[in-house]
Amino acid sequence: MTKFLESLNLDPIDRESIAEKVVNKILSLVQSGNLKPGDKLPSEKELMTVFSVSRPTLREALRALSILGITATRKGGGTYISELKAADLLRPLEFFVSIEDQSIKDIFECRRILECEMVAKAAACVTDQQLIEFDQLISVQKEAVKDPVAFRISDQKFHELLANISGNVVLARLADGMYNIAMDARRKATEMKGVLPQSIADHIAIVNALKKKDSTLASEAMREHLNNIENSTLLAISHT
Repeated sequence: MTKFLESLNLDPIDRESIAEKVVNKILSLVQSGNLKPGDKLPSEKELMTVFSVSRPTLREALRALSILGITATRKGGGTYISELKAADLLRPLEFFVSIEDQSIKDIFECRRILECEMVAKAAACVTDQQLIEFDQLISVQKEAVKDPVAFRISDQKFHELLANISGNVVLARLADGMYNIAMDARRKATEMKGVLPQSIADHIAIVNALKKKDSTLASEAMREHLNNIENSTLLAISHT
């Protein structure tokens, strides 16, 4: 592993903001593909030598990478590059949202930017079999209209299917991560009267647009759906 790192011609890190620069160096290795999900990092001693940093500085950087969801430790020892799942990488943002209720509006603005484009792409390439899956999910949701837990499970599947159909892996991962943010507040919202019937009606409108393969109509239906979710989420927060 030391020879591998040496082959990358990494320059020693300047003393200013050392831990942050170690983080950025490792992030660069991940982004370039030199480090991939599941790869084990070299020992602390090797990393200290390559980056010319002290043990405390290195450990500070590794802790930061762990918090960001970039690395994880495994039973038996060793630090590995994580699976880099969107939900894990967005966990720090999820924490931010949990302590900043005002950011709910910002989160839904991001969701509209992502998911309206996502559903537009899905409308252009959705298959008959996938439309059947959507109809099946709608049927499940109608049966679960008085069961918030069952509805939330089917709702997640609904949005996951949309993301997968879009055909853009990065967009799908981002949308999945954003879906999970502020889940506690949305969970409370699903307990409120009238929220589930409205969501089901929104889903039906989205699916009808997909059946017409109308990207504009699908995007508008998703925007209306997200507006409704945002309003119910803010209402749920105001009641806590």
